[in-house]
Order: sequence, then C-alpha cells, then structure tokens
Amino acid sequence: MITLLISILGMLAGVIINLTDRRTILSGLFPLLSLLVLTTLLPVSWLALIIFLIVIPLGLIGEVLTYDGYWLTKHVGIGVKSLFFLVGGFLVMAFALMVPFLWLQMLTQPLIIVKVMLTVYGYVAILIDGYLLASLLNALPPHTSPTKIVILGAGLIKGQPGPVLVRRLKRGVALYRQFPNATLVMSGGQGIDEPVPEAVAMARFAIEHGVPKKSVLIESCSTNTATNIEKVQQFLRPFDQVILVTSDYHLLRALIYARKERIDCQGVAVHTPYLTFSVNALIRELGAFTIMHRILIPVGLLIGIGVTILL
Repeated sequence: MITLLISILGMLAGVIINLTDRRTILSGLFPLLSLLVLTTLLPVSWLALIIFLIVIPLGLIGEVLTYDGYWLTKHVGIGVKSLFFLVGGFLVMAFALMVPFLWLQMLTQPLIIVKVMLTVYGYVAILIDGYLLASLLNALPPHTSPTKIVILGAGLIKGQPGPVLVRRLKRGVALYRQFPNATLVMSGGQGIDEPVPEAVAMARFAIEHGVPKKSVLIESCSTNTATNIEKVQQFLRPFDQVILVTSDYHLLRALIYARKERIDCQGVAVHTPYLTFSVNALIRELGAFTIMHRILIPVGLLIGIGVTILL
C-alpha cells in the first residue's frame, strides 16, 4: 500500500511539473522514479528484465565510446585518449550486460562492493533515462503562436551552415512560413575557424529561402548555449511568445538555461538522423549538464552510496 501511494504521489508531482514548467530534468525523473517504485511489486524475474531496460541507454553510450576509441586508434594511433574511449567504453558496455546478473546474485549474497557498484551504475543510468524522458517531453509540439522564433547556432563548414545547422534553419524557416508575422532571431557567434559569425550565415540562409530581411534579427556575440540564451534577451519583449529551435539532443539544456534567464518559451526539437553522432552529442550534453549541477549530482551519488552501505 505504501509503495503504491509513493508511486502515485511521484507521478502526480511529475504531472504538475509538466503542466506548469517542464523545462527541468525533474519532468522526466519524477514519472520514471514513480514507475520504478511501482515495479518493485513485480516478481524478481521481471525486476531483472526492467533493470536491464534501465541500463540499455548507458550500455549504448558505452558501445559508441568503444567505437570512438576504435576509430581513434585506427586513424590517429594508440594514445591516452583512444585507450580511454576504447577501454572505458567497453567496460561501461560490458557492465550493462552484467547488471541484471549482479543484481540477482546480490539477492542471495549481498556483497558490499557489488551493492556499491550497482548503486553507482544505477544512479548514472537513472539520471540518463530521466534526462532522455525529460527531453522527449520537452520535444512535444508547442501550443503557441510565436512572435519570436529563436534558432540556436551550430558550427559552420567553410563559412556555410553544416548539416546540423541546416536542419535547424529549415525547421525555423518552416515555422516562419506557418507564422509569417513572427520574427526569426539567429543566435551564434564566430569561432576561431569560422570566417563569419554563425548568425550572419544563418540569416543569409533564411533570406535565400524566402524570409524577408526585415523579419530576421542577428545575435552574433554568443559563444555557447548559455550566452546564446543570455544575448537573445535583447530582442525579446514581455508580450512575446517565444519558440526555441535547436537539435533534439540539445533542446533540454537550452530550455533549462532559458528557464534560468526567466525567458518564457517552448522548444522545437530538430531530429538528428545519425545515431553515432547523436549519442556522441548526447554524451557532451550530459557532461555539460553535470557541470551545471557539479555539486548536486555528486552529493546525490554520495548519499545513495551511504544509504546502500547502511542498508
């Protein structure tokens, strides 16, 4: 009865967050944890299967890291970086396969080292799963008629938008055609290897695809996602309905920054078709998210380890 009550309360909290402001990892974590609490009522064999499903995303990350290490070894040679990716990725991937068996073994012989290993791996896996679920929820179609459509920049190739940025721009231009009274805000500075600021190349692309020059604003001073969001505020007014356009793997972190800057907006996620690229990009996003919460996440892990040892 208590388990069911905790699960219902957690799901209710998740619903409230998603209905008020879902631009937080909690929008995915609360529903996920509620379901996990509910699964504890299932038979042991089913629990092992669910645990395996939980660690699949982390196992996939391990697989991609292993491939990255192999690619670096083949094209660059054996070095610290290539060995780190190769060995580290393989261990992450292999441990994902072992987790259900270790969990079943722990039920009969609860070794402290195994409990700690499962706690660390489970904590990381649940954070990743919660992040992915929150990303999916924030990628739901927006329910607004935008007055400002903000497109976040990405790297240029020989002064022209690369494949990732082209996809963002095409989606932004399509939104403009749907809402022709809106204004496009291009946000992206100039990298050391870029002949022009990203926003300038983005504006040129939009104008070449039929967007009137007067409907395009340029923010060319930003250097990363945080400054993207900070700098575009100069173009926003209190009455604006804002849509933020960026890649699917990047959307949640961009929206979290927007929430911190008190920008009321919704997101549009642009699909990235290349799995290996998407996972590598997601790894970078998770790293950046961890840096954003560099105190909270380690503290949560230490608390989890402490509770595991005490129990």
